[in-house]
Amino acid sequence: MRTAISAESYKKDYPGCTLHQIGPYVGKMRPSLARQLITTYSKEKDWIWDPFCGSGTVPLESRLLCRNVIAVDVNPYACVLTRAKLHAPTSEDIALSQLAQVASELKSITRGNGCKIPRWVKEFFHRRTLREAIFIASRFISQRQYFNLGCLLGILHHQTSGFLSYPASHLIPYLRDKRFPRNRYPEAYKYRDPIPRLEVKIKHILAKLPPPLATRFRVLQKSAFNKYLPDQSMDAVITSPPYMDALDYSRDNRLRLWFLGVDYKSIKDVEIRRVSTFEKDMTKVMQIMTKVVKANGACVLVLGDVSHSDDRNYDVPQMVIDLVKDRVKTLHLEEKWVEDLPDHRRSIRKGRATKKETVLVFRKIGR
Repeated sequence: MRTAISAESYKKDYPGCTLHQIGPYVGKMRPSLARQLITTYSKEKDWIWDPFCGSGTVPLESRLLCRNVIAVDVNPYACVLTRAKLHAPTSEDIALSQLAQVASELKSITRGNGCKIPRWVKEFFHRRTLREAIFIASRFISQRQYFNLGCLLGILHHQTSGFLSYPASHLIPYLRDKRFPRNRYPEAYKYRDPIPRLEVKIKHILAKLPPPLATRFRVLQKSAFNKYLPDQSMDAVITSPPYMDALDYSRDNRLRLWFLGVDYKSIKDVEIRRVSTFEKDMTKVMQIMTKVVKANGACVLVLGDVSHSDDRNYDVPQMVIDLVKDRVKTLHLEEKWVEDLPDHRRSIRKGRATKKETVLVFRKIGR
């Protein structure tokens, strides 16, 4: 058993490059932990598969460490964030010139594009800001400008002036109009020009670019239930499955998903998050892992614990260990250790909290 990382050590921990800061995402892995797992369980030029890539932490760190990577997630916002990081431009000028082109097109727009906007979306924005943000997002999507699109989604909502919405929370979209009433903070409810705010965001993210990356990668929006990779094509699997019954990845990203043209309710049924089906769902995923990973390859899972205010607790790591032992005979548990999460990184919803992460390392035995 390895020693848990204390809350104090996070301040000194490897922060990762600025590309990790493109946009927020619930329950994302620390860059330092991803880097530790990649360097320990793979080597340069290896192929790594992350079937729950989320915000793209493992894929980005894999490329920075000269690994090839297949990144997969069922959530469209997760795929956009991952593509934004892996498709980052090689210079600030490239991203700003792309933005300038969209800004010039924006000048001729005087009204919306006719799309029906739900009332709950309208509540977050000044009417003109919303119209312009929708246009900019549509141009970035049609031109496959993943990096600029990710930056736009990253400044979509928060309570500070550098963001596009009325005062709101950053990670999960909730208005903070009671904390910032319109009559006391009228400036917070005025029009916000997306272009200069995007320029600031782009310059910040690209302030410290990594060297050119020569490795290969693919980002796929697919369900982890489906086998889409050849047998024994991956050298290692490094991933963090959804925090069962603790996070709602689709609803918590509902506003950013709407700007991508996705109703968050449409992807809830394909997410792995329900207690009643977790073991069945993870069995399918683990069986696929053992087929696509090479002999003696590592399958590394970072799992969050699940606690409720009504004293219902789930030992998710032990659930996975048991199902592998009973149903996935070609995987052998090699290592297990626990890391405490400091308060500022805990995921809390309605009395639920993820206080620890457990790392499980399985090794494929046989052919």
